Amino acid sequence: MSYTNIKAPWWMLLLVLGTALARDNDFGIEHDDHGTHEPPPKGTGSALCVSGVSSGFPCRNIELLSRLPIADIGGGSGADSWGWKDAQTGRYFAIVARSNGTAFIEVSNPSAPLYLGNLPSTSGQQPWRDVKVYADHAFIVADGINGHGMQVFDLARLRDVSSPQTFDPDVLYTGIGSAHNIAINEDSGFAYIVGGDACSGGLHMVDISTPQQPRLAGCYSGDGYTHDVQCVSYDGPDSDYAGREICLASNEDSVTIVDVSSKSSPQMLSKALYPETAYSHQGWLDESMSLFFLGDEIDELSFGMNTRTLIFDVQDLDNPVFLGAHQHGTTSIDHNLYVKGDYLYQANYRSGLRILKIKRDPTVRLEEVAYFDTEPENDSLGFTGAWNVYPFFDNDTVLVSDVNNGLFVLRVALDDTADGPLNGAISGAWTAQGFNDQGLMLLVGETVSGPFVYFAWFLFLNGEPFWLTGAQAFQYGQDEVTIPTQRLSGLEFLAQTDAEATRLDIGAVNIHVHSCNELHVDYDFEGLGADELTFTRLAGVQGRACSD
Repeated sequence: MSYTNIKAPWWMLLLVLGTALARDNDFGIEHDDHGTHEPPPKGTGSALCVSGVSSGFPCRNIELLSRLPIADIGGGSGADSWGWKDAQTGRYFAIVARSNGTAFIEVSNPSAPLYLGNLPSTSGQQPWRDVKVYADHAFIVADGINGHGMQVFDLARLRDVSSPQTFDPDVLYTGIGSAHNIAINEDSGFAYIVGGDACSGGLHMVDISTPQQPRLAGCYSGDGYTHDVQCVSYDGPDSDYAGREICLASNEDSVTIVDVSSKSSPQMLSKALYPETAYSHQGWLDESMSLFFLGDEIDELSFGMNTRTLIFDVQDLDNPVFLGAHQHGTTSIDHNLYVKGDYLYQANYRSGLRILKIKRDPTVRLEEVAYFDTEPENDSLGFTGAWNVYPFFDNDTVLVSDVNNGLFVLRVALDDTADGPLNGAISGAWTAQGFNDQGLMLLVGETVSGPFVYFAWFLFLNGEPFWLTGAQAFQYGQDEVTIPTQRLSGLEFLAQTDAEATRLDIGAVNIHVHSCNELHVDYDFEGLGADELTFTRLAGVQGRACSD
């Protein structure tokens, strides 16, 4: 029998090579028996989408509970959105800004939302309308509409609505006419109207501590136009500003940090810059106030890059530091983002809602853990799709407002225990979609000093085989490991010599075990760049199946 025509799959070759190379690296392989039994799945009911689809929309760890088309909530085009929980009754409401008004929807039963009515635009219509909530009142501004002002609406009026109504505002604040956005510091009772026809487009500060008696408190225009802003009563790591009121403004070409404790004399503390700046759009602090995440709305268009989320260290407010950017696997334009707990929620236009986990060890990075694509037709560059996400309800319900498709009421199931630990169950062959005849082999073993993981990655470069290997010790209970990586070359076919392969340090691979059947792999290789790939299991080790 001739064996010359037998075509061995890459993963079989990797298994043979991996055993030899692990031995060559002085790791004595003993198969790992620790922690290989996965816990039984949690009873999540209908909280997870099935096979990557929920009611026809691509998804992961998010289910569509209901949707109201834009035509059913007042028409026009969708814009910003916010939520309100009535502390008196425990009921939940969605507030959806549209080009021609603002819709109010009860979502106490998220599977059966009730449209309660519309607050029309003061005059005219434009695509940009923004809303925030403070003290049971909604505060609404609109861009491109002269004389629109800030509408103030008492949300308690919704308690007794039995059929859709057309509402009037309780108060119209006319200290501004047109404005792009509004932010509210709920701890201080001040609203910050930005991108408007007052204060040179900077921070127009309004005292709303008595919601139906808004009054001008101050102005900051020292760094020009502000597109969006987050203002907080500071309780972060920079002790110099403890208890101060701090704003982080997205100012077209920077993140501008301003101390607004004195409304009559606000002071700029610093400006954070970053490479490939196109249009600093909007951002949000993490809950420790040590990190700031920013979206640049035009960088994908200007530089031809994938969706990008920028990360800043703001532990020293006088000296913020750009840490780097997370490159998404999508090409869409990013829009609004917010942080809740350890998760970043992003409304990224044509790729919909994206949820990323904030990882802090050993360095800050982001990892996508859930998504719901509200415009599944494509992820191309464009300004339709998910405009805003509201993740701050206390019942796992998330709201997404879509430009063309209206309101999506979603349920998110983010299980912090879902990450499978590193153990023998992940040994075997892995492949990434779209990369034929290339793949990854993992072996988890033990030496007398403890467990280790070995990998071999079979790739091609310039048409020739390109082999990468590495090994790294770890501790049981970890769900990820960073492995220094080498390229092997220099030996001849079955050469019986004392020569050793040439080992060229090329960078590192970070392997994160999301589940027994899914790995997230980040690589950073000298001369080849960096990226993140998702691998799925191709072949396992006999006796170590995921179901064990």
